[in-house]
Amino acid sequence: MISEHLNKRIHVVLTTILSFCIPFFPQAMSLLIVLLTLNWIINFSNVVFSFKNIIQNKGLAAMIIFYLLYVLGLLYTSNLKFAGEILEIKLSFLVVPLVYIAYSKETIIQFNHYLKCFIYGCVAYALYCFGYATYAYFKPVYTDLYGVLYNLGSNYFYYSYLSSVIHPSYTAMYTIVALLAIRYLYQQKNIYLNYTWLSIIVFLTTYVFFLSSKAGWIGLGFTYFIFLFDLIKSGSYFKLIFISLILIGFFFLINVYFAPQYASRIPKMQSIENAIKGKDKNNKPSTTGTDGSGSRIFVWKASLEVIKENLPLGAGTGDSRDKLMEKYLEKKMDTEYKFGLNSHNQFLNTSVSLGILGFLSLIICFWIPFHIGLKLHELFLINFVIILTINLLFESMFERQSGIIFYVFFNTLLCSKFTQSKSS
Repeated sequence: MISEHLNKRIHVVLTTILSFCIPFFPQAMSLLIVLLTLNWIINFSNVVFSFKNIIQNKGLAAMIIFYLLYVLGLLYTSNLKFAGEILEIKLSFLVVPLVYIAYSKETIIQFNHYLKCFIYGCVAYALYCFGYATYAYFKPVYTDLYGVLYNLGSNYFYYSYLSSVIHPSYTAMYTIVALLAIRYLYQQKNIYLNYTWLSIIVFLTTYVFFLSSKAGWIGLGFTYFIFLFDLIKSGSYFKLIFISLILIGFFFLINVYFAPQYASRIPKMQSIENAIKGKDKNNKPSTTGTDGSGSRIFVWKASLEVIKENLPLGAGTGDSRDKLMEKYLEKKMDTEYKFGLNSHNQFLNTSVSLGILGFLSLIICFWIPFHIGLKLHELFLINFVIILTINLLFESMFERQSGIIFYVFFNTLLCSKFTQSKSS
């Protein structure tokens, strides 16, 4: 039995490492969660305290309920193997809130420290990605594409080639939250916008541009709208105009200089229109997507049909993927079936599995911290929920560890920090 002081100290050290590793070294996340859990269990009084007090933090309790609904989904699922994989992937929804409720005071004290470590992790990963892209560009490095070796040239600075360890949509989301964290730390007077921090802001912004994630671009636009609003409130109109023109010019410079690679990430309206209507420009039936945007709309429509057919409880924890694949075959969605696409929208994906209860539970997971943020006028909490919502509309991010651990960890920190502030 270790001392309570050492137990808390180990928790802080492990959380510090986890904060840094989420954007930089995702392979270590599961191990760190296991170590945090073992450290929590070693002091059994922590376990007792967590179960007694979890209901006091509604934001954390909501995530646990969300997980338990997936457990209940076992009762009416047939694909138990896939259901087991789902429960394993989503286990952080249950474990992380229980662990961190026992260390709420440490979370409040170390909150800014954890934010800085996360920012440093984002910077470190961006430096690594740009470093490798530069090396591959000048070396050059040849990449195997369908059995043929290619020198991708400037493409190494583009999309998944610039973020080979983590999907670029997730990386863009991490980076945008890091920018919001910088704003929060500045407002708390924990940092000053010296040349170092200004350089970090410019560097991370540039990185999001190059990642070419559509949801990332939307999130970045929202983030800079907040930054510009800050300038309006301070009366810095010249800075407002200057920064706006720089950002707009930089965005179009990237798309022109690196065209057509970057331009290809801009949604094609014809493809979107074809997917919505189910017909091509020649008025012939269109059943499968020709690009990412078109495929998303097709899988959204298919997901809605599966949801309607399995109301009110959904298809079950393990049968959601099977039901979607069956629907793709039925609707002759060849591309979507070939790549085994999920709903590419977490709200739809959860509804396919768990029906109305799952959808409402997911909404509540976001509404509680958003409501707390509104009450306390905590823009960081509000903006975090908005950025996550934007990304979950375009990706099923709670089907991967990279999305789950990031959300559960940050939501736990934020709810622990600001729920305590609300009650004090």
